[in-house]
Amino acid sequence: MRSHMIAFGVGGGLALVAAGALALIAPKFAERHDGGDGFHIVNITDGGRGSFHLKDDALDVSAEWKGDFSFAADGRSLTALTERLEVASKDQNGERKAVFENRKGAIVARAFKGDRETPAGADADREAGDLLQLFARSSGVNADSRVKAMLTAGGKARVIEEIGALVGGHAVGAYVEALAAEAALDDADVRVLAARVKGLTSDYAKRSALGALLTTQELSEASIAAIIDVAKTIEGDHELRLIVEQLAEKKISERNFAIASRLIDEIEGDHEVRLAVSALLESENLDDADAARALKAAAAKIDGDHELRLALESADERLQDGEVGGAGLAVIAAIEGDHERRLAIEDFADSLEGESPHWIGLAEAAKGVSSDHERRLAVEAIYGAAPQSSDIRAALRQVAETIGSDHERRLALEALD
Repeated sequence: MRSHMIAFGVGGGLALVAAGALALIAPKFAERHDGGDGFHIVNITDGGRGSFHLKDDALDVSAEWKGDFSFAADGRSLTALTERLEVASKDQNGERKAVFENRKGAIVARAFKGDRETPAGADADREAGDLLQLFARSSGVNADSRVKAMLTAGGKARVIEEIGALVGGHAVGAYVEALAAEAALDDADVRVLAARVKGLTSDYAKRSALGALLTTQELSEASIAAIIDVAKTIEGDHELRLIVEQLAEKKISERNFAIASRLIDEIEGDHEVRLAVSALLESENLDDADAARALKAAAAKIDGDHELRLALESADERLQDGEVGGAGLAVIAAIEGDHERRLAIEDFADSLEGESPHWIGLAEAAKGVSSDHERRLAVEAIYGAAPQSSDIRAALRQVAETIGSDHERRLALEALD
């Protein structure tokens, strides 16, 4: 048996544990998120078995199942069940339980209060339905299939209404994601969903919902503004960066690049900014003009020399382009430490092939390296990577002659001979 520990933050002291076959649960359950606010999910692959547990001060609901199952649109009954599902809850009124079983093709529901079974009939059906709906609304389990059922029964308005009744941020994120994948949403729909998502405390749930809306919908400026307004409430840089990565996987239109740039502006940590910029630069969907803009944004946003140099490294062969290379030289100029600047120059030089106007620019960048030793290494790196050219050699010789140390200057000049 293989297990995966996953944690999602939703706040409010809420604890959730879910375990089950990954085929039964949305793919996001297989991702790892470590939140520090008490919300946890555990998935355990063990045949067709699964379990779920959510607990806070007012609510304690759990479920265990074997085999596949599907909710009806209202979540109060099952449209399919291959084996067995059991749902239980505890509150100030005591313990309740509902058991659903497949008996020769028929789904049979039983309800219990404490150890006493409610006699079969309308009361038992209502009690079992209440518990099943609570499970559906609190877990996000099988959200995709339930959203499809609700769309068939009542359209997107029915799903949006249900999203307002869900318990817990994780379920909201899962249902918004499922709806966005299945239906075209207008400004009014996005406005309602954005307001619902904004009220959540879970950064993960917000990211799930917003990322789905941004990557599946044709959004107006008004809808984009509503989504960015919610994104500004995400405290974790990591989750904001993941939205940028989702955008980078799609066709990066002028609109999507503008959205990604606005999200990057909200990220504070150098590391996450760099990862977001790198995701854009490494995307085949990004054109060179936007790559240059991404590098300029990195130079303006990232303070740390190491992260800035890694952002430049992500541009790689794009640096051949005149505009991208020019932005890359601006990144080098923004790096203050001699060692990181020299490494950045080496990375840039290794990315260039053949004739390029940037060789002379790199030589000029080497002049900005204060350390004699690092400046000499920069000269040698450029010369070793550049094509044989009298202009390039002359530019590098000028740099070498500015080295103060006799020893380092001699080594640099010898390398050029």
